[in-house]
Amino acid sequence: MSTEHAFGAVLMAANFHRGWVFAEQGREDDGLALMQAWVAACKEIRSECLLPGYRAWLAETYGQIGRRREGLDLVEEALAAGTESGNHYWTADLYRLRGTLTGSEKDAESSFVEAVAIARRQRAKSFELRAATSLSRLWARQGKRREAHALLAEVYAWFKEGFDTPDLKDARALLDELEAAVPG
Repeated sequence: MSTEHAFGAVLMAANFHRGWVFAEQGREDDGLALMQAWVAACKEIRSECLLPGYRAWLAETYGQIGRRREGLDLVEEALAAGTESGNHYWTADLYRLRGTLTGSEKDAESSFVEAVAIARRQRAKSFELRAATSLSRLWARQGKRREAHALLAEVYAWFKEGFDTPDLKDARALLDELEAAVPG
C-alpha cells in the first residue's frame, strides 16, 4: 500500500522493522542496511524527534551481533538527538543500552543506576523494569544478590499483567535465580 500510494516515509519506516527481523534471523548485513536507511532518512527529512528511538533499536541490534563500539556510538548520538529535540522518551533505555554495551563494569553500573533513576522520574515502568533487570544481573555477578533481588522485586511487583512479555519473563527468571541463591 505504501508503494502504491507513494508513502515513501511509511515504507522506509516499515523496512526498518523488516531489517530488525532480518538481523534477528541472522541476516545482519541486509537488516542493518534497511535499519540504517531509515535512520539516514529521518536525518534527511529533519525528523530529529524520531532519531532517539530508532537509534536505540539499531544500537541494540549492533550489540546483539557483537558490534558494541558502533552500538555505543549510536547511543551517544541518540542521547544528543534527544537533548537537541527535547524528546527524552528513550533516555532511560539509552542509558540501559550504554551500560549493556560498555566493556567496563563500573561504567555499566553507573549507566544502569542512571537508567533506573530516569525511568523512575518519568514513571516509565517498562524502562525501569529493563534497567532494574540489567542492574540486578550485574549486581548478582558482583555477589550483591540481596540488593539485586530487592531492586528487581520492587519493580516487578508493580506489574499486574503482561507476564508473558519477554521483559517480564526475563525479570521473573532472574528473580527465581536470585531467590534460589539468597536464603530466606
